[in-house]
Amino acid sequence: MAIDQTQLGQQITALMEEIENDPEIPDEGAINRVVVIVEVVSQDGEEQSFNLRVNSSASPHVSIGFLEVAKAIQFKMMGLG
Repeated sequence: MAIDQTQLGQQITALMEEIENDPEIPDEGAINRVVVIVEVVSQDGEEQSFNLRVNSSASPHVSIGFLEVAKAIQFKMMGLG
């Protein structure tokens, strides 16, 4: 089964535009490590699997730290942090 990657591409494109337009990130900055979380669902909406993909250059403790920071950011965006 081929999976439509359109949404993933749109999300990455939007994130890259945010990064490029962020005045706090220096022009000579470089992407170092990446954590991507993708939820895959079947056509009927039933949850099929939850996959976590982590860049192999990120050590486990760094990946866990990224997830904790992402969790805190999400709570703040929801007005809970």
